Amino acid sequence: MNSIVSHLSNSQLNDVSREIMKNTVKALLVSVLMLFSVAIQAAEDQHAALKKMISKTFPGVEVSAFKESVIPNVLEFNMGAQVLYVTKDGRHLFQGNIYDLVSQKNITEESEKMARKATLDEFGEKNTLVYKAKKQKHFITVFTDIDCPYCRKLHDEVEQYLDQNISVRYMFLPFKGQKSLEKSVSVWCAKNPQQAMTEAKKGKQITSASCDNPIQKHMQLGREFGIRGTPAIVLDSGEMVPGYRPAKDVIKMLNAK
Repeated sequence: MNSIVSHLSNSQLNDVSREIMKNTVKALLVSVLMLFSVAIQAAEDQHAALKKMISKTFPGVEVSAFKESVIPNVLEFNMGAQVLYVTKDGRHLFQGNIYDLVSQKNITEESEKMARKATLDEFGEKNTLVYKAKKQKHFITVFTDIDCPYCRKLHDEVEQYLDQNISVRYMFLPFKGQKSLEKSVSVWCAKNPQQAMTEAKKGKQITSASCDNPIQKHMQLGREFGIRGTPAIVLDSGEMVPGYRPAKDVIKMLNAK
């Protein structure tokens, strides 16, 4: 070997060195790709096992894909629009807000905001009762109960939103029982649902009506969003504003986005 090397020119030696280096790099790349592939498969197997465990505990609930959370060895996922966390060993599952004390941000709310926005975008305007602004700049989605006093107060301010080019999309959460549900259906199925809603909010008797309607879907979405009272306002960014807030305050929040 030494005798062969001694007869090679510097140029030939450089060519040999480059070829050896090229082959070495190729071998390293192949090894890295194989290890990466094995790691991906292991993660997929782990996630499949976690999804199976969670689905067994919460049957009938759709579990999203998992992603790394800001906490080591803890994964983040969605059930509906709610964000939950599970340890990688599958032992502990928990729900709650994670705060970054340095940036002063609610990490969980940021994730839930994105999930709510995606869910409402998919749900679509056609499945809500809409008071449409002529030149819409923003919109809010309001989960409402017809007989809720603060819901009625919010409805009295719909014109303020429309004047500011903000559409109001209603979803029904008839928390006050069967009569509230029947009123909600009658409003949705009325010839002029917007007028019927306004009359019902004023406590007037409206004509009973029935038709295919999305109100059960509204109620399911309310549960997924974790809404426990009305009104509940969701901005077009996905941010949740629980409870009644004066229109001027909500408008200010929207225009600040």
